[in-house]
Amino acid sequence: MSSVEAQQPPAPASLRSRAFRAGSWALMGHFSSLALRFVGTIILTRIFAPEAFGILAVVMSVQVVVTLLTDIGLRQAVIQSPNGEKREFLNTAFTLQILRGFFIWGLSAIFAAGLAIAMTHHLLPSQSVYADPQIPAYLVVASFSAVLLGLQSMKATTAGRNLQMERLFVIEIVAQFASLIFVILLGWVTRSLWSYIFGMLLSAAITALLTHCMLNGSSDRLGWDRLATRELFRFGRWTFLSSMLSAFAANGDRLLLGGWLNAQMLGFYSVAYNLASVPDGLVGRVFGGVSFPALSEAARQQPHRVPEIYFRMRWLTDAALLFIAGFLFSAGSAIVHLLYDPRYAAAGWMLEYLSFGLLFARYGISQSAYLALGRPEYVTILSVTKLISLFSFATVLFYAFGVQGAVLGVAFHMLPTTLCTFYLNRKHGLNSLRLELGVLFTWVIGWLIGIGLSKVTFACC
Repeated sequence: MSSVEAQQPPAPASLRSRAFRAGSWALMGHFSSLALRFVGTIILTRIFAPEAFGILAVVMSVQVVVTLLTDIGLRQAVIQSPNGEKREFLNTAFTLQILRGFFIWGLSAIFAAGLAIAMTHHLLPSQSVYADPQIPAYLVVASFSAVLLGLQSMKATTAGRNLQMERLFVIEIVAQFASLIFVILLGWVTRSLWSYIFGMLLSAAITALLTHCMLNGSSDRLGWDRLATRELFRFGRWTFLSSMLSAFAANGDRLLLGGWLNAQMLGFYSVAYNLASVPDGLVGRVFGGVSFPALSEAARQQPHRVPEIYFRMRWLTDAALLFIAGFLFSAGSAIVHLLYDPRYAAAGWMLEYLSFGLLFARYGISQSAYLALGRPEYVTILSVTKLISLFSFATVLFYAFGVQGAVLGVAFHMLPTTLCTFYLNRKHGLNSLRLELGVLFTWVIGWLIGIGLSKVTFACC
């Protein structure tokens, strides 16, 4: 080997290998985060009463909605833009990110002030979660985390752009673990919900600090470039529409129930909802990072193979989600009995009802196919349908059958979206009666196993 060859730098890793490595780290991060959250929930339910989780559900939902309503896609714009490595572009994005953090805090404070005024004039149902006198203060303090997260370095975004996920994973886990320990210790000593609120601020502060200290790249500076601003806002207007719909569709159930239920009942629902959303979150994380790239490549190079790849993925995701749906339907009460103390028993039947939502969640992979086929308007159609049906189903069934009706409304609100999916799929050959019928037996298997677990659990206890 010549000296020139010896001095040549190694060839960069291929996109496939980097994507696989990044996906592995992302999956590892999700499992680790899920495990920490699960253990934390088990511990915290022994410290706090169910009412605390009802109040937290409202506080978190309001904060998420406000955050998504102000989403202008800064991260996505930096990742996809050819100018994403230029200093003036990053400085402009950093400045906008800081301003957005303060804007989110301001909007949350205005909402909190509105709640306080409504309470003063007795405009809210006395038994609803929104009538809790502490909620406005919780909202103002908790939403300050947006200001702290707005200060995080753009090096975190460029790391994601370059598929360098290792240190991002470490930052996420360190912040989550430190926050969890803080909440557990302070909550055990004070028994106050403020421990959880301050834990959110601690997590945001650690995240922002570590992105500046642990990641490679140039230091962030405030800056404003007219061309960069124009590009960021041009990209962000599409993200804004999508995020606005997603904000209400993803959190509308807790926002609605917060006005109908007391804090205790909403706490039960929050526990059940978190358990029911785990399977969909895991399947979405595993296949979400694979389905869109794979289907996109097929659509570009071999369009006739799109249905084949789509159905291959659907067999796996449908079987997994239907099995878990059947299991949760028959074992929901037993699971809650095993994991939580007797105060949370009412979350059992809610978990069983919410399991029906997994029957419809399995069609989420269709959205990846629509994007791969260059039909993003289909995704918007589904988002609008989902939003309308959520508010319609939950409202009508609540006033007809009470709390049970509202929970069933949330569980089945994806039915119109599923029917719409069948219609859109028909245009691209993505419907299969063989698939729809062939995976149904997995629900029965899950249901039978759940019955067995329930009998053993309640017989032993």
